[in-house]
Amino acid sequence: MAHLGSIPQMLLPVMFTLSRGNPPVKELFQLDTTFEDVVIDAANVKEYSAFCGFQNSADFPATWLYTLAQRAQIALMLDKRFPLAAPGMVHITNDLEMLQKPDLNKPLTIQATVAIPGKSGSLFPHFQVEMMQSGTRIALIKSGYIVKRGGGEKLGETGTDSPSSKATETSATLDFTAAKDGGQVVMPDSIGWDYAKVSGDFNPIHIAGFMAKAFGLPGKLVHGWYSVSMFASIIERIKNTQVNKIDVQFAKPVLMPTTVNIEYVDLSPTQTAFRITSVNKKGATTVHLTGTVG
Repeated sequence: MAHLGSIPQMLLPVMFTLSRGNPPVKELFQLDTTFEDVVIDAANVKEYSAFCGFQNSADFPATWLYTLAQRAQIALMLDKRFPLAAPGMVHITNDLEMLQKPDLNKPLTIQATVAIPGKSGSLFPHFQVEMMQSGTRIALIKSGYIVKRGGGEKLGETGTDSPSSKATETSATLDFTAAKDGGQVVMPDSIGWDYAKVSGDFNPIHIAGFMAKAFGLPGKLVHGWYSVSMFASIIERIKNTQVNKIDVQFAKPVLMPTTVNIEYVDLSPTQTAFRITSVNKKGATTVHLTGTVG
C-alpha cells in the first residue's frame, strides 16, 4: 500500500524526474498502485465548492474528486519504474464520473493505474483512478496525456491507439453554431495562486510567470480543471441540477489575465456540450477546451 502525498510534497521529486530524459517505450508499459485510508477533507471540499461557484458550498461537487485523482497520478509518475519525465507530459483529456456521493466521514481506497502503449513517435500515457468507499465504487476518473517526441504526431493528428483520438473525434461532431451563451468569466492574474490554495495544485506554471517561461510557455496558464469546475458550477445553476459526469478535451491553454466566453448546447435532457473560448485583440477566436457534462 502507498501513501498519497500532497502535490507540494511531490513538486521537487517531480523536477528530479527530468533526469529520465525522453526514452522510447517500445512495449506496453503498465503500473498500478493502491492508496488506503485516504481521508476526505470536508473543510476543503466546502472551500473548493464555494471558490468554484457551486450553489451550495456545503454540497459535494464531483469535480473535487479530481484533486485526489491528480495526486494519485503524480504518485505513479514518481515511481522509479515509470519511464518518462513528468514535466514533459501534457494533459489532453479527462473523463470523470461520480457514481455515488461519498460519505465525508469515511476514508477512501484509491486504485490508480497507468498504461503507455509501446510505439514510435509521440507517447500517450493513460491513467485510470478508481475510488472505493466501504467496498463500493464511488468514482472513476480517466486521464489522457501526450508526450511529444521527434517524428511523432501533433495534437489533433493522433492515431486510433491514442486516448486523444476519441477526444478529436468527439470535438469534431459538436456543433456550436446555435450555442447558448453561458456568459463570460474574468480570469485575473491571481487566479492561478487562488485556485492552487483550494485545489492543492501548486504546479509552478500556474503560479509563477518565470517558471512558466522556463518551460517554454509565454506566461502563466490558468488551471485547466478550474475552467472545467467553473463551467460545471454555471451549468448546475442554469439547470438546477448536479453534474456527476464530465468528459473534457483540452485544446489550447488559457493565459492569465484574460476573459473567457462560455457556450453550451443541450444534447439531451441530461447531457450538455460546452466549450470555453477567448477572443484576442485581432478578433480571432481561440477554443481552449470542449466537453460534455451530465
